[in-house]
Amino acid sequence: MRTLLTLSLLANLAFAQGVFLTLSPARMELSAWPGEAFSFGVTLKNEGPREEAIAVRLAPFRLGEDGSLEEVPLSGGLCPELRVIPSAFLLPPGGALEVRVEGRAPMGEGTLACLVVFGAGVRPLERGGVRLQVRPEIGLALYVTLRGKEKPALRATVGGEGPALPVVLENPGNVLQRLSGQARVFTPEGQEVALLALEELPVWPGGVRRVLLEPLTPLPPGEYRVILLLEGPYGRYASEGRWRVP
Repeated sequence: MRTLLTLSLLANLAFAQGVFLTLSPARMELSAWPGEAFSFGVTLKNEGPREEAIAVRLAPFRLGEDGSLEEVPLSGGLCPELRVIPSAFLLPPGGALEVRVEGRAPMGEGTLACLVVFGAGVRPLERGGVRLQVRPEIGLALYVTLRGKEKPALRATVGGEGPALPVVLENPGNVLQRLSGQARVFTPEGQEVALLALEELPVWPGGVRRVLLEPLTPLPPGEYRVILLLEGPYGRYASEGRWRVP
């Protein structure tokens, strides 16, 4: 399995290697019936000083526990159903091009994903005295959730020990869960002493996300009661636990 950088790091890497590419939007989420056709445009812009030769590739992926994109082998799924027009082109300095992504939702169920990767030309890069040949890339993350057989589910565990609050989110369902919410922290006497925000955290179907929520001001040592309140596209969820701050 090959691990890809997150989209923001892909963009930063492109800038660091002298390739000033920007992509809008960087993420697209669609809902479609199996067999339903879809089409949309994305704009790629070259803000650098030289012409860039751009080539497109498609890579199926899933989200890891830390939110990184993990490329998986190409075998069925969403990527074979996609076509990018054009798939190779020259982008002049300061130029922009709207690229069309066309596709058809495959048969199946749940959320499927494909990374539409725009790669610039190969160029040298020196790291630690070693010269490398690299191809900077920036990608559009495309998610398609198939209608009719959605099975949303979520298991949330909150609590543990440490200066930051551990939260574990498990998605036993077949659709992507994009969650946000808050953790309310109480003393044993019932006094609320902290409110910790959790902002737009995606959890892959069958996957797990582990995060640590840090209070703006460290809490005094002790044991606290925590109520985790989450909201996503398929409803609201709550969990309760204990948090020991050493």
